[in-house]
Amino acid sequence: MLSTESGRPAGMRSVPTGLPTPRELDALTGHRDRVIDLIRIVSLVVVVAGHSIMLTVEVADGSIELGNTLGDVPALQPATWLLQVLPLFFFAGAAAATRGWTSRGDTPTAGQWLVARTQRLLRPVFWYLGAAAAVYAVLSRIGAVAAADVVARLGVQLLWFLGAYLLVLAVVPFLQRLSSGGGVAVALAVCWGSTAIVDVVRLADGPAESGYLNFLTVWTIPAVLGVAYAKKILRPGTALVVAVGALAVDLVLVSWGPYEVSLVTVPGQHLSNMSPPSLLLAGHAIVLCAGAIAVRRLLVVVADRPRVWWWVVLGNRGAMTLYLWHLPVLAAIVGACAALGVDRADVHSASFPVIVGAQTVLLLAVMVPVVAVLSPLENRPLPWWDDPIARRSGPVRNAALLWVLATLGVAILMLARGGLTGDGVWWLVTGLACAAGARRLAVPAGRRTAAGSSPADDASLQVSAPR
Repeated sequence: MLSTESGRPAGMRSVPTGLPTPRELDALTGHRDRVIDLIRIVSLVVVVAGHSIMLTVEVADGSIELGNTLGDVPALQPATWLLQVLPLFFFAGAAAATRGWTSRGDTPTAGQWLVARTQRLLRPVFWYLGAAAAVYAVLSRIGAVAAADVVARLGVQLLWFLGAYLLVLAVVPFLQRLSSGGGVAVALAVCWGSTAIVDVVRLADGPAESGYLNFLTVWTIPAVLGVAYAKKILRPGTALVVAVGALAVDLVLVSWGPYEVSLVTVPGQHLSNMSPPSLLLAGHAIVLCAGAIAVRRLLVVVADRPRVWWWVVLGNRGAMTLYLWHLPVLAAIVGACAALGVDRADVHSASFPVIVGAQTVLLLAVMVPVVAVLSPLENRPLPWWDDPIARRSGPVRNAALLWVLATLGVAILMLARGGLTGDGVWWLVTGLACAAGARRLAVPAGRRTAAGSSPADDASLQVSAPR
């Protein structure tokens, strides 16, 4: 009979002989917080669909021009208040991390804990970067300059999320001190206020680089609420009041402030809400995450349905695979359709909504077998990289680990910005060096802690057969 496990995939020692039925899986996973798993996979699916809906592609004179539907049709930009759901992924990640932090009697040191989570987070990234670099090298070699340029830029663009996520995870151990609504309010006020100060500096023609501080302040907001959710600090009624209040502030910022409606970057914006994150996005994160706490009971009812939960479990098992590989699959679909004379260049044509809708549905359908095939790479431990580590280390080593892993997060952000060419190559080398250095610094697990030592993985489900 199949079993489900969380934690380092010791259960992957044997290959699954089949999948459990929805009712079997429902009975096997009673320990999971199903709401968090539901939020995580639904937010990723919305992100995947949103990327497909927003993308325009025009091929002319041997070049490939990528555009954004929202830039050509501004009337659609309010839809980003529904499609911009990445804060929910940070929320779910912090909540799962808090459960992992408190799941054992001994308290880990932040550095060792963060290394354990980084092991799981970066495992599928290594495979993806290797594939992207190989494709880029081949395209460059055969002279397909336009396609190679798209791979170099678009192929790593979404990695910004991993850099920001790693920085936020570094803060999560310190958020474990939150124990009251007042503490949560102070933490949110500090993050929101710091973001406001940075935006004032940016709008006053201050250094543009200051905006990158918002990657930490803004994305820490859903982490604060994720910890509050996991510790049951905020009641649904209180969370609803917070969400409504934050929405009112956001409407004021758009109506009378300097912020534009779109919560994703579109061409022509004088102030992006996304890159770097803005005060409007900070408020949006509060709306979504506090709103998720407010409707938790409804989400429990949905997640408790065996067939829904079956898809949630399998989707979470390949969540990072879904996120990393959906753009290459979308590019393949768009390219194949363009070769057949079906393109998505003219957003004003009558056929554009039909083409985009059909390709988006096709993308979601194709990602099911793609995730099924590639998710073993996400769940199979890598030699040395995934060796067990201890829960604790000394203060000097702990501080060194936090510094190295924070630098790794910055390197990933800069790689996503620069691509696989120019300065991006040096950021790639820096990131790989930081990852290897952190793994080297981590204290190996002793005999007493080697089995099941990693707290890393309340973040995914492993469905496997026993020996």
